[in-house]
Amino acid sequence: MTKLQEYQEYKQSIQNKKILLSKSEKAKIKIGFSLLKLLNILFAKGNIHRFENSLKFYLGLIDINIDDWNPQQKPTLFLYLGLPSKPWYEPDDYDVFKIVTNTLEEGAKEIKSELLMNISNKNNFLTPVIDPSSDRSTYEQFTDIELPASHKKDDWSLFRLWLDGKFTEEARCLFPKTVNILSKLESFIDPFEDVYFLVLKPGVVLPPHHDPSNTFITCQLGLIIPESCGIRVGNETRSWTEGKTLFFDQSVEHEAWNKSQKERVVLLVHLRHPELSKFENFLYELFRKAL
Repeated sequence: MTKLQEYQEYKQSIQNKKILLSKSEKAKIKIGFSLLKLLNILFAKGNIHRFENSLKFYLGLIDINIDDWNPQQKPTLFLYLGLPSKPWYEPDDYDVFKIVTNTLEEGAKEIKSELLMNISNKNNFLTPVIDPSSDRSTYEQFTDIELPASHKKDDWSLFRLWLDGKFTEEARCLFPKTVNILSKLESFIDPFEDVYFLVLKPGVVLPPHHDPSNTFITCQLGLIIPESCGIRVGNETRSWTEGKTLFFDQSVEHEAWNKSQKERVVLLVHLRHPELSKFENFLYELFRKAL
């Protein structure tokens, strides 16, 4: 398959998943684009043109320059144009990442201790990321992951600490110290994404897939990391270290595995992309709420 064919296939997949608009909604969008042009003039440094172009691409109104497109980056719902297309990030790439790294790594022992206190009762609070015996999960609907028929519901499970822009009551009850540490990072957490403990059973391999958008960067803090665990993002493979963070873009093709005899556990935090301006975050939030 040529790069052009791959791009056309990707663009079609976005069109297949976009919301259907009524005539009145289409009229509102035309008015919205007029307002965006005005905002571009008034706030030239707000990079509002990037949101405008991204929305046009989502709606199928424009094409992008495929010479600038990374075929490994295929967010399944929304490609925000103009952001870096990097699989991995380092803690010193942005001030935000430095703050997140320092906060989580300093609190890692406390987080792990609280996790170990509750882990004996994990079956009471962990939920499957994907349950093969039930209807398609939210994760399956919004990503392109295709798990093997042998996948069991407890192979890959999570406990949500943050949902719909706030910490859950269950998290405050079971993991108060962890919530207290994470609350220091609240302004950096993507309000439309989740924060959770993520457990991968021994012998489980998660196949290559892409997540919904490139508007957030994923941070994972290693908590329980046996040998023979790893994650590939793009063309580079890394592994976790207990008490240390990793930063990567889940819109880039990635896969993970646990080939050990023990469970692997990480704390996953979705962060607003550091290169989005306040205006862009505001506009994108309006768009997400409309969805």
